[in-house]
Amino acid sequence: MESKQQLLETIEKAEPQRREYLKSMFQYVPDAIVKAMSCKTFQKEEYLIRAGYDCTTVYIILSGNVAGLDYQKQGKAYYFMDFAKMYVVGDFEVFGDIPQYGVSICATQHCSVLTLSGACYLAWVRHDENALFLRIKNIMSMLIFEAKNERELIFMNCKERLAKYLAEAYEHKHGQSCERYKVDKTQPELSDRIGYNVRSVQRSIAALEKERLVSVENGKIVLTQEQYLKLKQYEDPS
Repeated sequence: MESKQQLLETIEKAEPQRREYLKSMFQYVPDAIVKAMSCKTFQKEEYLIRAGYDCTTVYIILSGNVAGLDYQKQGKAYYFMDFAKMYVVGDFEVFGDIPQYGVSICATQHCSVLTLSGACYLAWVRHDENALFLRIKNIMSMLIFEAKNERELIFMNCKERLAKYLAEAYEHKHGQSCERYKVDKTQPELSDRIGYNVRSVQRSIAALEKERLVSVENGKIVLTQEQYLKLKQYEDPS
């Protein structure tokens, strides 16, 4: 990155909420740190970070989304965390002085990122109270949300997890006002997201369709606003 002006022009292309956060975070960034940054793109399902690899790079997400993955004993990937509002990844280990990444993170859609070495990132935030405060605030809000989410998931069956995931996907894509939303995930992808096998997901889709909480068109789940509102409050009656 050549200059702070170029950095700010790059950030201006980000979506509004992310843009405002990053502009605030980089408000006092030194020129030397800016010059150490690089731009990079990742395709869908491409890994930014792999668990067990040396922690060398911090990624600032400009566009697109990423998710955390865990691999179960049989080699099946389970998406355990959506980083849609976590605009920086790879710095948990930097803060903790941990030499290897603890989780794998991959792109769930095409992503544009800024990269910065872990050493440069730490040197910057140690002397920039504004950046450190905003980053810690973001980390704490996500950790509290994820802890609450995990407690809820423990007691949910497949159908309830699927209902929760679909409602959150609708919200993330369209806020709370959309006439029709087609879920682009395949059944195996839904299985990965909620941690149940494909056959359980298929049964749950059929059950939700029977209860008129979702529609299925050409093999894809479709939600109306009314269905979304019901899914948001859903509890399995069985």
